[in-house]
Amino acid sequence: MLTYAGRKAIIIGGGIGGVTAAIALKRAGLDVTVYERAEELQEVGSGLPLWTNALRTLHILGLTDELEKLGVQVRSVRVSTWKGDTLTDTSNDKHLKKLGTITIVVHRAELLSLLLKTLGEENVQLGMTCVGFTQDATGVTVKFANGQRVRGDVLIGADGIHSVIRTQLFGLIKPHYVGYTCWRGLAHTTRTGLETWAWGKGCQFGITPMSQGRAYWFVQKYAPEGEEDKPGGRKNSILEMFHDWHDPIPAVIEATAETDILRNDIFELKHLHQWSHGRVTLLGDAAHAMTPNLGQGACQAIEDAVALADCLKGTTSISEALKTYEKRRITRANRISRLAHYIGQAVQWENPILSIPRNIIIKSTPVSMVIKQFLWLLDYQP
Repeated sequence: MLTYAGRKAIIIGGGIGGVTAAIALKRAGLDVTVYERAEELQEVGSGLPLWTNALRTLHILGLTDELEKLGVQVRSVRVSTWKGDTLTDTSNDKHLKKLGTITIVVHRAELLSLLLKTLGEENVQLGMTCVGFTQDATGVTVKFANGQRVRGDVLIGADGIHSVIRTQLFGLIKPHYVGYTCWRGLAHTTRTGLETWAWGKGCQFGITPMSQGRAYWFVQKYAPEGEEDKPGGRKNSILEMFHDWHDPIPAVIEATAETDILRNDIFELKHLHQWSHGRVTLLGDAAHAMTPNLGQGACQAIEDAVALADCLKGTTSISEALKTYEKRRITRANRISRLAHYIGQAVQWENPILSIPRNIIIKSTPVSMVIKQFLWLLDYQP
């Protein structure tokens, strides 16, 4: 059996997936270093849902208690039209109750801070831009823009949707703009009962509570790629679009500072049929960047991280372990990515004639039947 003492793992990318992988690999007995191109490790973003599947995975790393302190549990959601007509309400669904905690909503930066504290910041090197790698029968050498070279036994590309590692492995794969943009905001409010997912013509609006008197909200709307907000500020632009939507949507926007609103066009990656080659593999968005419609981007990166460590821990060959990891993860990740894409299309139909039968179908379908369609995703055993 392979002895892991002294075996070195190199991770490119210091986001949630990369740092989680480092924690898992370190616990599996590897010597791990994360290399991040940013000069300062500061995750941007706002709210982040950690669903049951990710929470179970993070439990393996011993982070359950810290996560419960960090975030707020969201036990149900009401789906409605933009006018406030309820389409479905998951409050009393028996399947969700059996799962336990459905989701904890955290701030992305606060989660990354917890992960870094767990890993130890001494295991992260900043200002290191990877420009390529070479590998042979005994190891892999990573090259950085500053001229430094690092030798290790396994290389993990957790360097996001524009992954340098993926490009060298499989050639340039340009991310695809899916046709809509996303605003994310943090409101400061003491209101309760904010859980909302409202569907409108060509757009959607979601709200979940967070810790420290905050609420996370998001908007997705069809827009030309690269479009800028109207003069007068991002907040005013969003208020103009949603001022007549049902309560609490306008109030939550009003409770948000201009500086607490982010905007990003949404891209996805075509489904890869291979993640690994030799001693090198991919993880998270580098392997399966998906739309945010299921809130599963970070969750799937977390699943990847723990599965990778488990595969490396139980084999005598690194290349075989990476192939096992790929086989274990690729079908599920691609399936979730595909589902997220289709949900975005269905929720954001621009044609009101199509929206009417969609709403009728959702409203007339028992909640338990709707939830059962998603149990394979949430009821995941890492």
